[in-house]
Amino acid sequence: MRSRILKTLVIAVTCTATIGLSACGSSGGTGNSKSAGSAKKIVNVGIMNAPSGFNALDSSDVAQNDMTQILFKPLVELDGDFKFQPSLADSIDTTDNKTFTVKLNKKAKWTDGKPVTADDTMFTLGLITNPKVASTIASKFNILKGLDDSGKNTSGQNSFEGAKKIDDHTIQLVTKDNVNKAIFEDMVGQYLKTVPQHALKDVPLDQMFKASFFQNPTVTDGQFKLVTYKKDQYVQMAANKDYFRGAPKLTQLNFKIMQGTELTVQLQSGEIDMNDPLIGTIPNDDIEKVKDMKNIDVIKEKASVNAQTLQMNVKTIPDAKVRRAISYAINRKQIIKNIIKGAAEEIIGVYPPSSQFFDKDIDYASYDPAKAKALLKEANWDSNKVLKFNVPIGNTGREQAANVIAQNLQDVGIKVQIQKYDFVTSLSLGKKHQFDLYIVGLQVDPVNPDVSAYIGTGQTLDLSGYSNPTVDALLQQGKTTVDSAKVTDIYNKVQEAYSNDAPSIGVYAPLGMGAVNKRVVGVTPKSVGMYVDIEKWDVK
Repeated sequence: MRSRILKTLVIAVTCTATIGLSACGSSGGTGNSKSAGSAKKIVNVGIMNAPSGFNALDSSDVAQNDMTQILFKPLVELDGDFKFQPSLADSIDTTDNKTFTVKLNKKAKWTDGKPVTADDTMFTLGLITNPKVASTIASKFNILKGLDDSGKNTSGQNSFEGAKKIDDHTIQLVTKDNVNKAIFEDMVGQYLKTVPQHALKDVPLDQMFKASFFQNPTVTDGQFKLVTYKKDQYVQMAANKDYFRGAPKLTQLNFKIMQGTELTVQLQSGEIDMNDPLIGTIPNDDIEKVKDMKNIDVIKEKASVNAQTLQMNVKTIPDAKVRRAISYAINRKQIIKNIIKGAAEEIIGVYPPSSQFFDKDIDYASYDPAKAKALLKEANWDSNKVLKFNVPIGNTGREQAANVIAQNLQDVGIKVQIQKYDFVTSLSLGKKHQFDLYIVGLQVDPVNPDVSAYIGTGQTLDLSGYSNPTVDALLQQGKTTVDSAKVTDIYNKVQEAYSNDAPSIGVYAPLGMGAVNKRVVGVTPKSVGMYVDIEKWDVK
């Protein structure tokens, strides 16, 4: 999905002999263990999705986004109040909403002792915008002068006019048009995660995404550094005592990857201290059980920043009438009531109803089986055709929702074959458009209406393969418009066109629930901003 806002998540540890007690806690999950005679402060976080890697140039999955946010600091980070806080950048200033001066923290240094400088940030920006590098975040940067609509520098030069180094800790970024500062921070500030030039400068550009560094980054600048990643099991991190904004209070941070039902079991036992509400969703059937746990505090979110969407491959389902029929066939209220236990919003279009950008006047294709059947008849739908339905495992609510969707479609005359994969495999197939239907979660940005990464032509997360020049033009116009009334008008038009074409549809937007062990202090599990001040986390 986009910015966690865009944004987020993580993974952790199964207690194996190679990790030992220090990774999983001891004495009934207290999280404090003895090593070489000294007490360790350890926190374990439960998540369901494994990161595909630790690539700061890639935003294909939320778990990876969150991992790289911890390892490679962005210029700014969005907190739980939807405000941007300084991170690698001490400040971002502008007087004309076109020229933005970025001051980097002078104390920042890499874990190998070398300073983090403007050269590193300029090098990172060069990688993101180079046509030879398959960066999935490049489109976030297309507001900068000298870049094309995909955020790439096609001049053939290493530099472009929208980015300039001023001194060792200052860069200047210039946009093509006026841009609201919050939008600039949302698109550029939180996605520009500086990587070390000295560690990557010799990697061929066209091989950058295959670099071993992004599977095992040995030089980072965040609060924690990577120790071990055991795929689909855990991520183990150790404190970076030289972190430029203050050494973490914790000694070790682990992210455990598990099925949703196991989250409840391990919260009870103390094997994990908390969940990540965005990618560590507690099964709805277990919510009351978790609320009754004496060792756990529960926090329920009031707005959704994530949406479960049904992507439809526009090449294998080319008729918009069929795609809208599929939307009419889905009983979202049943899914929310019976499976999600009411802890979600119904979403059909681009934004959930709670979003400030939602247009309530759109003719959304809400549940109406009769209309679904009528549209299928108009489209001469072949009832013998079987649609392959890509369903990632791990999120039990989503898996159950997929079963309901399959039955809903069968009820109106559409045959479906569910194909289940682990999340990384399902996303890989999704990005290659190797599916007919694909249920997947995408982030809902609370401060920025831009959804070009999901529905813009040729974007990596345009999973349906949708292309509409009119929508592309509107999305580009929206990025460079400051006037709020004009912004509203632009994105209302986007919503109307997208609803008519229906290349993907919303199913439900879950309201996250965070659960945290009472022994952990300084943290509130939440879908946005959970890891902003992770150096302040502590245990009693």
